Amino acid sequence: MEKRSLERNLVLKIKKKKQNMKKLVALFMALFAVVFVSSAVSQVTGFDYQTVLVTTTGLSLISSAPSGALFAGLNQEIWTDVLVKNLKAGEEASFLNEIPDSSQYVMASRNDNDIIHLVDVGVDPEVLINNTTYPIPIVSQTDGDIPIQLDKFQTKATRVSDDELAYIAYDKIALVQSKHLKAIKKAKFGKAAHALAPNADSSLTPVVSTTGDDDGTGRKKMTYADLLALKRKFDSAGFDDEGRILVLSTDHYNDLLEDKELKNLFSKQFQDEKSGKLNLFIAGFKLYRYLRNPYFNATTKTKKSFGAVPGAGDYRATFAFVADEAFRANGRTKNYTKEPEPEYQAWLYNVRHNYIVLPKKQRSIGAIISASV
Repeated sequence: MEKRSLERNLVLKIKKKKQNMKKLVALFMALFAVVFVSSAVSQVTGFDYQTVLVTTTGLSLISSAPSGALFAGLNQEIWTDVLVKNLKAGEEASFLNEIPDSSQYVMASRNDNDIIHLVDVGVDPEVLINNTTYPIPIVSQTDGDIPIQLDKFQTKATRVSDDELAYIAYDKIALVQSKHLKAIKKAKFGKAAHALAPNADSSLTPVVSTTGDDDGTGRKKMTYADLLALKRKFDSAGFDDEGRILVLSTDHYNDLLEDKELKNLFSKQFQDEKSGKLNLFIAGFKLYRYLRNPYFNATTKTKKSFGAVPGAGDYRATFAFVADEAFRANGRTKNYTKEPEPEYQAWLYNVRHNYIVLPKKQRSIGAIISASV
């Protein structure tokens, strides 16, 4: 009996040792996973992975390795996902979020230039879009469809040296990516605003000139009466009541803040005092404001081409559109990197993003432009 008891105790001890060994192996595997994931997070977010390790495990398994040294390479899949998410997050906070998203209809082409078919987004095949704003290639097909190529936004490459990655306290590649992201947003939103404004005055694309007092620079201020004038033209043309969006230029927004009639009608409700955000529908329009509205010439009442340098009598306009009469679509987004070469010892990084915003037809869009005194 005593011998059997000793054998039983020995077996139990061996089992216990095996269990402890398994737990130890599991612990080391968990710590390895934390090191790996934390280092990847450091590349994407800019957080120091040593801090993450200490916070999650109470241990620091890495000594004083410089930020970015362990994972200085760029993970294409992770970084592209982050870039796309941030691009969409910025869009959801703007007037463009009012426009139906037709990204699901985008089709890839061989040369990386995405295509969208206007029939898919609700445009009659016989209706062509005026290409003054976008010199977009239109490919004729026998079935009457109108494929349109998405605009291609590309940033110039930025050079990041290995020395910068090794001796700085923050993640330089993450900082570079954020700058490229901002540059892409600035370009795509500015071009979208330009596309949603009419090229010139017509019955289906009305353009109203301001009638207010001189602002001191030779420009007539916008008034509440000017806003009503645009509303009347939208009504006369039979544009839909639902989904009317008005995007104020900074000049016109400031003009309305001083407009006595608007103050009498809406008191302090035109703008939230704390946030400074617009919080009203006025004259049937949902209000937004934007810094990079397109320029119009006060004399000719025509829109300047995108990127043109404004001259005398050119002012940023307020534009309006009916949300369901426009479409937007995101195509592919891609990071490009070039690993360091012996003679340069530096990374190269840039971004490509395909995107488009257009009215479905040359109608249901309008503008209020500043007149000269």
